Amino acid sequence: MPLPAVENDLKAHLHEHYVDSDWRPALKAIMDAEGDTEIALNAVNALAEAASRHTGLKIRIPAHPQ
Repeated sequence: MPLPAVENDLKAHLHEHYVDSDWRPALKAIMDAEGDTEIALNAVNALAEAASRHTGLKIRIPAHPQ
């Protein structure tokens, strides 16, 4: 799949939550792998591990109305 198509699909799925700079490293890693699945998976796994240690994720559970 060409890079512009991937970006468009991400934008369509994430809408206003898509931030190009957040996705650029992962997209670059995949494109740089040039069809080598093992290289692509290793690159994405490294990014995922790094991201898991530097998350700003906040989980908000809304109160259940009674």
